[in-house]
Amino acid sequence: WDYQQMSGGSVEDGFALETEVGLCAMKRDAVYRAIKPLQAQGVEIDLILLAPLSSYNMITYDRLADPEAGDIFDAEHPPKSLVVLAMGSDATDLIITNGYRVWQRNMPLGGNHFTRQLTKDLKLTFAKAEHLKRNAKEAEDPKLVFQAMRPVFTDMVNEVQRSDGFFRSLNKKAELSSIVMLGNHPKLPGLTNYLNKNLGMDVEVMEKFQKLTGDDILMAPACKDHQAAFGPVYGLCLQLLGLGPAHTNLVPKEIVKARM
Repeated sequence: WDYQQMSGGSVEDGFALETEVGLCAMKRDAVYRAIKPLQAQGVEIDLILLAPLSSYNMITYDRLADPEAGDIFDAEHPPKSLVVLAMGSDATDLIITNGYRVWQRNMPLGGNHFTRQLTKDLKLTFAKAEHLKRNAKEAEDPKLVFQAMRPVFTDMVNEVQRSDGFFRSLNKKAELSSIVMLGNHPKLPGLTNYLNKNLGMDVEVMEKFQKLTGDDILMAPACKDHQAAFGPVYGLCLQLLGLGPAHTNLVPKEIVKARM
């Protein structure tokens, strides 16, 4: 586990005032399971971070005004917060941040839930349902495909609204501006429009990093096709360069000592 003082607090006479401290923890067996393949190849690990915090690094650097050192966070008039939905195969990380503060929740809904819904309703194998999901607009009856997936669309909206409501109950002054989606699954036809209509906020898939440069990488087919999925990777790089707001590190202390 690790901790850090969040930006926006003040120190007077050696006492921290209006300060928030972020705690970051991960189960030890999960850490060692994650690094085992790298250790087997002799690769040294410099940084281990929870994916939501890595996405927080990325979104703060790339889309928000990074808080200046010494800036005081005004809890009565906080800046608007951005909602990030990082959708994976089996779960979605929801991150809400205004650059100074970060709040996150893991929602048990991901891309595979849409596929399973198609296998159930249309009596398809998982592989065929996955192909149909990715190419819904080219299906013989696209409307039928969207109707089959509609319950999962609705579940996603309900989960976001539930998270939004809980966040607002803790942060009475918070104002949410828009939603940014990360990952390959948000490219699912109709998803962003459905969320936009039912959540009442602008929803976009992050298909381009505004502050990332280097045509050798950006123009590579793998990067162009999957850039929306590289948010956490970008966030890790930013932290190692000292450009991200997070600086917690979950590399086990015994590994650090052994390396020294």
